[in-house]
Amino acid sequence: MTKQVRKKRFWLLYIVMVFGLVNCLQSSQVWAMKSGETHVITLKASNLPSGQLAYQMASHKIKSKYGRIRDVTDRYPQGPTVPGPTIIMTEGDVAEITLEHDIEGSTLPVSLHVHGVHYKIKDDGTVKAMNGIVDSAAFPGKPYTYRWEAASGTAGTWPYHDHTFGNPMLGAEDKGLYGAVIVNPSSMEVTALIDGEIVDVDLDDVKREFVLWMHETTFWGAEINHILDGQQIPLWSNPTIGARLGELIRFHVIGIGTAFHTFHLHGHRWLEHGTSSVVDTVNIGPISRKTFVVEAGEGVGPGAWHYHCHVLQHMQSGMMGKFRVLE
Repeated sequence: MTKQVRKKRFWLLYIVMVFGLVNCLQSSQVWAMKSGETHVITLKASNLPSGQLAYQMASHKIKSKYGRIRDVTDRYPQGPTVPGPTIIMTEGDVAEITLEHDIEGSTLPVSLHVHGVHYKIKDDGTVKAMNGIVDSAAFPGKPYTYRWEAASGTAGTWPYHDHTFGNPMLGAEDKGLYGAVIVNPSSMEVTALIDGEIVDVDLDDVKREFVLWMHETTFWGAEINHILDGQQIPLWSNPTIGARLGELIRFHVIGIGTAFHTFHLHGHRWLEHGTSSVVDTVNIGPISRKTFVVEAGEGVGPGAWHYHCHVLQHMQSGMMGKFRVLE
């Protein structure tokens, strides 16, 4: 065998090995996205004493790709709340959610329609007259199960809401049937403005998250407390929220209903998502979302910092609250 032939064979073998390695890495990445956790959830749609409707977490178990199961139901309030439970997933996860109809005095269907994540048309949360396939909703004594996939690229904060109760085309989100899905990036990092610098923040370092819904002329809120292992605390309407000085806090501000708003938080600034622009006021329309991280009291210290809608009529109607930063 000549030296030239051996050299050709060497480079051919080298190319084959490189392509094999690339294919292996690509397959590993695909497998990593397909091998996330499975969230097995049961939600109920119920009545509140006030006459509003609300979702309630009945059960939430997380199954790992190795078959281990964690029951995290005790993270949620025991009764129905407005907003409904916040479902937290990571890119690559799957949620199998069974919705039970527990609305007294009604036989109308109730559903879950979600934004942002992937699903098939049978999981759309609409009636057959709209989707052409099936009444994707729960009836009394007849639950319905949805499958949502937090595929690669779906990281973000997304609303879910009813799309069939009352008005079968629009649903009853205006009566309280709405909640949020947070899909964390697989990197578990987000970009934020901290101490005047744009940095990548590890989500494990975030101590609290506040989910604030802007509905007509009222804020509706919930806290996710990571100091207490992700405990979810209902804050109800126009709440006072709080943190300790220096804690990293993630806000999720979401519009629901038909009104357009302007969210403003005093004393703090953050990055406009996907940009290097520093802001302290953002526009919020129906179903639009803004998510950002701040350091509590950065540059201003402890105090009670006002947050409100900057639309004058909404502010005059009481659409405001306080962000208390404690020593």
